Amino acid sequence: MPENKKKKNVSLVVGGDYHDIDYVRHKLLGFLLETPNLRTRCFENFNDMDNICQADYLITYTCNVVPRPEQVPQLRNFLTSGKRWLALHGTNSWLALDKNKQWYTPPGHEKYFELLGSQFAAHPPIEPYVVKISDNNHLVTEGCDDFEVEGGDELYYMHMFGEVRVLMEAVTQGIARGFAEREWEPGMSHPVLYEKKIEDGAILYCTLGHRRGHWDMEPLMDYYKKEELGAWELPDFDIITRRSIQWLQKA
Repeated sequence: MPENKKKKNVSLVVGGDYHDIDYVRHKLLGFLLETPNLRTRCFENFNDMDNICQADYLITYTCNVVPRPEQVPQLRNFLTSGKRWLALHGTNSWLALDKNKQWYTPPGHEKYFELLGSQFAAHPPIEPYVVKISDNNHLVTEGCDDFEVEGGDELYYMHMFGEVRVLMEAVTQGIARGFAEREWEPGMSHPVLYEKKIEDGAILYCTLGHRRGHWDMEPLMDYYKKEELGAWELPDFDIITRRSIQWLQKA
């Protein structure tokens, strides 16, 4: 039977705080439906890790939703067995407000972020920024040009762990107001898309994909005045997302 005729199972974990989770879930399911042999099971968190890791592929889009420390070895085993994980936007975010009303990264999930290869720390105010293709010798970035993110996405300032292959990057766009880690080196490059090999498996992490509607900042506020559409409106991001799903199937 040809490979593209074999049924493959996808675990899609989409859930968390301060983002338009409904929009993202529907959008990702639409991309997945373009490949007829993919069958997707949806989860809101990592609680059912046994079933999540039974799938052939994993896709995550979360914020303040992380596995428990004792579950991280299951994710590592998923990868070392040769499987692939597409992680989007806030998957590496674990945040809380300190006594000064600034966002910071509490301890307790270090092994998860070390496995993932990064941990979100802060982002500057949402403004347009340029994403540079730093490595176009890859399925996802081949033939792509640099592009500008205009639709209200976040430029992630992150702490990185282990060896990664940076495919897209952007430079510091100023201080991160509202975050405990405010100051970041001017001109510093920040990964926007990277690949991390874990033995026979791999993680592809894309920081793009912010999306926030009017009702997504509860309980901090009842109504958020300005919608933030993020990179989802960009043809470039459509290409990246479709190719990332193709990348999953190269395992």
